[in-house]
Parts: sequence; structure tokens; C-alpha cells
Amino acid sequence: MSDNKQKTLCAHVDEELHIKDPKAYIALIQPATHYCKGCGRSAAKAENVCKPEKIS
Repeated sequence: MSDNKQKTLCAHVDEELHIKDPKAYIALIQPATHYCKGCGRSAAKAENVCKPEKIS
């Protein structure tokens, strides 16, 4: 994925960000306001997931 494009959580997990830099990963997901209708991950911003749906 290009550095010019915002990465989704799926891309970050593929690159093992959640293992290599847990604090950076946690910053992307807290407080969760959206979830991905594809994989179920939750994130603080809609652009951090592939198929965003707002959490009510």
C-alpha cells in the first residue's frame, strides 16, 4: 500500500503493527466509533477500516 494513502487496520495487522507497536495500534482503535462490516474490527475513525459502519 502506498505511503500516500491512509492504511486500514487490516493493512496494519498484516504488517503486525499490533505486535510491533501496540501503543500506536491502540491509538487507532480507541475510542471506537466505527466498525468494519467486512472483518469486524473497530476503529476510532471510519477511514481506518475497509467497510466502515458507525457504531450507534
